[in-house]
Amino acid sequence: MSESAGKNGVQLLDRAVLLLDLVASAGSDGATLKTLCELSGLNKVTCHRILNSLVDHGFLNKMHGGKHYRLGTKLLILGVKAANGPGLRHHFQPALERIRQQTGETVMLMARDKDDSVCIDRFDGDFQMQTLTGSIGGFVPLGVGPGSLAILSFLSLEEREQIIARNLPRMAGYPMLTPERIERWIAETAEQGFAIDSGELIPGIAGIAVPVTVSGTGTVASLGLTLLSPRLTPELIAQHVALLREEVAKIEPMLNPLDKRLSSPERVSTR
Repeated sequence: MSESAGKNGVQLLDRAVLLLDLVASAGSDGATLKTLCELSGLNKVTCHRILNSLVDHGFLNKMHGGKHYRLGTKLLILGVKAANGPGLRHHFQPALERIRQQTGETVMLMARDKDDSVCIDRFDGDFQMQTLTGSIGGFVPLGVGPGSLAILSFLSLEEREQIIARNLPRMAGYPMLTPERIERWIAETAEQGFAIDSGELIPGIAGIAVPVTVSGTGTVASLGLTLLSPRLTPELIAQHVALLREEVAKIEPMLNPLDKRLSSPERVSTR
């Protein structure tokens, strides 16, 4: 293979990954060819050719009469295989089950992906709860919800400020999340060592989360509970925080700081 052909192959792969990311960000309604061309900067012919190839390989599906693209089932299959590897989800699954059995609440494992917090595993409790991420693979900007705050609040000040600046325009759907409120929430979380939402973001639904830190790497994830806010009492908060911290303390020493999925702010295995 010539050097020129190699470079063209890498460029094509970069473009395909870019389009996959854009479709993923579009949500359940998918994205049109026109939108993807505008966001990617690709011309219509190139964009259409790559999208069709991704459809042929099962990475994308066409919907709404072929006018919209959304993520395909092949990604789900690959995600399940990746998630069963020696990553965060693998280490935390027994803990998620124990916490669910002890509390009866919905338990969630969140991981950092660049400026987002992604749900990489979720065990539903006695009652299925509405959450900000919705389901496994769902994500929110860092700064939205206790799961993401438990990550953001323990990053360096410089990195935290940069993330907040980039994410503020994406938080328009949460009018209560003003820069001042986010800063107060971060300060409270950093001081007490855990994040809590008593029901501000989703009325009636509360959340508690603690950070997951890897030695030499920093905070990469969070472990949390979702419950009905009327049940939230100081005693229950203390019990849940102690339980979450106990489980995290057991697992953190087993996390390999050389694992690239933990040492860089990329998406950790999802399914």
